[in-house]
Amino acid sequence: MEKIIVAHCDRCAYGLDDNYTLFDDGTVVHKYDTHHIGGKGYDKISVLRAAELNIDVKNRLLKVTREKDIELVKQLLQI
Repeated sequence: MEKIIVAHCDRCAYGLDDNYTLFDDGTVVHKYDTHHIGGKGYDKISVLRAAELNIDVKNRLLKVTREKDIELVKQLLQI
C-alpha cells in the first residue's frame, strides 16, 4: 500500500524549520533545523511513529487535518 499524507504542519521559529508529516500508516516524518552554525544543523530528518509525538505536536497536526481525515488522525495519534 502506498503511504498517503493525512496531515502536514509547518512551523518556522527564528528561521528554523520544524515540520511534521503524518502518513496513513502512523509513520511521521519530522524535518527540522537545529541551532548549529555552518550548515550542519539544517535539513535534518527523523522518522517516527505517531505514538512517539508529544501532545503539542499532536495538536498541531490535528489542527491542520482535513475534515475527512479527522477520525483517522485522532486514531493514529491516540487522542
